[in-house]
Amino acid sequence: MDAVELTILYGSWGLFIAGGVAFMLWLAASARKTQQVREHGISAEATLLSLEPTAMLINKVRVYNSVLQVRIPGRPPYEVRLNSRTHDWNVRVLEPGLELKVKVAPDDPNRVVVMGPLIPQNMSNLTRLLQQPEGHLPTADPVKALKDLQRMASEGLITDEEFEKKKAEILARL
Repeated sequence: MDAVELTILYGSWGLFIAGGVAFMLWLAASARKTQQVREHGISAEATLLSLEPTAMLINKVRVYNSVLQVRIPGRPPYEVRLNSRTHDWNVRVLEPGLELKVKVAPDDPNRVVVMGPLIPQNMSNLTRLLQQPEGHLPTADPVKALKDLQRMASEGLITDEEFEKKKAEILARL
């Protein structure tokens, strides 16, 4: 190789390494901002309005495009679009209507971090629900029953099969 070819080769590698370092610094800054929102953000609630899988995987975990309606006390609700791995949300079953705890960056209301489901479910409620005869859930309100069932599934208290069976029973009552 002559000097020109070596210069081009080394220059190309230098640009590649510089780009990699810049990307890693950007990732570290993004993670730091997310952690700051988790620690110092404004507590709020959100409703999952839509959820669509993307083609992107991070560490073999699917990234989703989602739309949340965020409600900060004393302010009107607004919508936020997120690209996120939902396993970070500590929710097992995701469907529109899911209520979530979130933190909002004080300086940027569009920077939202999902903390988890709004209402955790305890084991005594799960046991009572699963002991009910077929077609009879403890609540007369099917919307509330679906939300309760969703919370139980999101906490990992029931299996996907149990969730689908009870969901079908609730929907059959409508």
